[in-house]
Amino acid sequence: MRALLPYLLLLLTAPFFTSCRSGLFGGGAPVTLKEAWASDNTLRTPESVLHDPQRNVIYVSNINKRTTDRKDGDGFISILSPHGEVEQLYWVAGLNNPKGMALFNNILYVADIDEVVAISTQSGAILDRFKADKATNLNDVTVDSEGNVYISDSQEGKIYLLRNGRISTWMDKTKNEMPNGLLYDQNRLIVAFASSGHVRLLDTRRKRFTDWTEGIASADGIAVDGAGGFFISNWHGEIYYVNQRGKKWLVLDTKAEKVNTADIAYSQQLQLLLVPTFLDNRVVAYTVK
Repeated sequence: MRALLPYLLLLLTAPFFTSCRSGLFGGGAPVTLKEAWASDNTLRTPESVLHDPQRNVIYVSNINKRTTDRKDGDGFISILSPHGEVEQLYWVAGLNNPKGMALFNNILYVADIDEVVAISTQSGAILDRFKADKATNLNDVTVDSEGNVYISDSQEGKIYLLRNGRISTWMDKTKNEMPNGLLYDQNRLIVAFASSGHVRLLDTRRKRFTDWTEGIASADGIAVDGAGGFFISNWHGEIYYVNQRGKKWLVLDTKAEKVNTADIAYSQQLQLLLVPTFLDNRVVAYTVK
């Protein structure tokens, strides 16, 4: 009987270790994505998407033609319904290469090559254009609780700050990398670096980086899920779920279909993860479970 005890213990504990492998010690991702809807393909190189909870519409920035002369004036902002119907394809026209967007007090801030365009969400009128000195590729935009707007310049390795109607260089040469995605979250900036695949936390008071997660090549958009987790996109077609400690799980991979995942957003009101597909010319929405 004594000789059989190790084998009996192994049989009794096997289900426990199997459960641990699939749950406590890492296994499957904490969330799964399921497609809820997809817009039609009348969008033109959609780079960024953002839900406006007050108006209950979805804004999409369209780069349109990717020409050598990027200041071609053919960029525009579209409006989608909460169910993905294109309500106004050319809600705001006359932009160049609009990319990241952020909302504050009925103003939509849009990064557009070397300036930040302020748009009234009530009328669609362009209220102002703020030129960023020596900027060449303004990319993502995020805003803090006081209305300060942070903007990444991927090509110059800078982060600009728009405050009190003036835009200035806030951080120069961000670790000699290419900052892309920005998200203001709890008195810190989360910065995704497209060049290295690192995503770092940036103390906005001390301007110091802390490593958080890595291995996300061509890291692009960052979205918070409202439940303590984050989604980070890889432009080539991957989306990762990242917890507070920086552990990541791959939850979407559309590379084989050649569907990009650019500057994503999560809407708590709609309970949807919104994904602009860039060269695929659509926005795809996913439920999170």
